[in-house]
Amino acid sequence: MTHADALALLLLAALAVAVLFDLVRRTIPAWVSLPALGAALVVRAATEGLGGAETGVASGLLAAAAASALFALLAWRGRGKSFGWGDAGLMAAVGGALGYPLVLTALAFIALVAALQALVTVVWQGAVWDVVRGLAARWARWLRVDAGAPVPARHIPYSVAIALGTLWTMWWDRRGGG
Repeated sequence: MTHADALALLLLAALAVAVLFDLVRRTIPAWVSLPALGAALVVRAATEGLGGAETGVASGLLAAAAASALFALLAWRGRGKSFGWGDAGLMAAVGGALGYPLVLTALAFIALVAALQALVTVVWQGAVWDVVRGLAARWARWLRVDAGAPVPARHIPYSVAIALGTLWTMWWDRRGGG
């Protein structure tokens, strides 16, 4: 088994458990993400050493920091309503396993999957009008106009987009896309 295979299996296991918890309990436990990140960095250290920006532990740390910082900003800015701290932790594990620059591809694929997931969820739940009202309310608040009654929040488990976008990235990379 190559180190890439070991990282892939590790990441797949963490993603599966994270999705399960997010779907059932609407949370991604740190005990899933943090050990996955640690194990990914240990595999990188054992197979590639400290490395640099594109290899080894340095690449894993750079990618983990970048991906988790982006999601942490979203979690902090949204006060955990749309993105949670579990999403940030899961992205740290994804970044640690994929490394830099592959994590940038993952972020793009995750964003595409998330957009599709949100669209399908809104249509499936018959909530298109609620989304339009919510956007109008945000604009009204920004313009300092009465926004009316608040629109109910919808839970869209972002771990699903993270998992599918990461799987897409791994498939793309193995096919020679990078």
